[in-house]
Amino acid sequence: MSAANSAILVVDDNEDNRYTLTRRLKREGYENLTTAEDGRQALDLLGAQRFDLVLLDVMMPGMNGYEVLERMRSDRVLRHIPVIMISALDEIESVIRCIELGAEDYLSKPFNPTLLRARVGASLEKKRLRDEIVDALNQIEGELRAARQIQLSMVPTEFLVPTADRPVEVYATLEPARKVGGDLYDFFWGEDGRMYFVVADVSDKGAPAALFMARTKTMIRLVATLYRLPDSALMEPHRIIEKVNEGLSLENQQGMFVTVFLGILDPATAMLSFCNAGHNLPYLLSAANGVSILDGARGKALGIRPTFTYRTESLKLEHGDGLFVYTDGITEALNTAGEMFEDERLKDALASLSGASAREIVATVMERVQTFAADADQADDIAAMGLRFVK
Repeated sequence: MSAANSAILVVDDNEDNRYTLTRRLKREGYENLTTAEDGRQALDLLGAQRFDLVLLDVMMPGMNGYEVLERMRSDRVLRHIPVIMISALDEIESVIRCIELGAEDYLSKPFNPTLLRARVGASLEKKRLRDEIVDALNQIEGELRAARQIQLSMVPTEFLVPTADRPVEVYATLEPARKVGGDLYDFFWGEDGRMYFVVADVSDKGAPAALFMARTKTMIRLVATLYRLPDSALMEPHRIIEKVNEGLSLENQQGMFVTVFLGILDPATAMLSFCNAGHNLPYLLSAANGVSILDGARGKALGIRPTFTYRTESLKLEHGDGLFVYTDGITEALNTAGEMFEDERLKDALASLSGASAREIVATVMERVQTFAADADQADDIAAMGLRFVK
């Protein structure tokens, strides 16, 4: 920020002081100078024009410099403009009060030209650096907003009505703790007539986790839809997981990992096949037996070692059976007292949802979590999926 381009506001009720300050500033190359004779006029100018620095007299009639400084620091736009307080007072209490109110620096009258040059230059340089940081943060914020939209567009958001051939209700939500996150859900129908669904949780949050999530999702889809065994047999969940784990482990210099629950539902036989790679155990919602954990073997998370093996478990669903698959952002949600939502609260939320629609299952759990967390910040990413077999 050059001296010629720096906009400086000089505020002093004494005309001689204003003249002296502006003359000395012009000698230093500062040409863009504006003056105000009292605090109210200064605030009007600050509201109408852009300034890079304010030289503000402390003792003025009407509204003094302390009051102007307080007004500036309480304003979202004006609070970042550096202010150098000027006064004939040299009492330490006045200096302390100005600094506590947010002044950048302090100058005593009569003005020392060397100190004036140094403090104005230093304050403007801090303003320049602060503006560069703000611009960079705004750019990052904009890129993260765009990344969030891209990430959310990568998961299915159209939840189709069940049909005779595809008698499954499904509904899901994804809520990153930051702009982007490492949780994911996905579901799709294969050419074999089976429905594939997955909920996963990457070991970190933020942009790196989001990229690892995108890679995981893409690999699962590719392996499930394109990879074929030598005998052309159908790919079972553990086979898909093993191939994805191999790919994630061999090209994982960052050392990230992801827990995955992958299920495949065959509507013709009502058979649910699934593989759990270190993920939270889902819940089965049965009209006959209530809420129970969908237990089974839990393998290691993906991305750690390419030689891990996994197991497929199977379960025959009955008409109206539902599933709730989720990431630990739900059970580890914190309230303002630092308590976690935990499994018991989740099970209690699901207790009355046997026979409920997939959308109702997810919406009810999310509402309970949000009520529990209240004003606490979201601590972790959340992905949640509800399914209901209606055949």
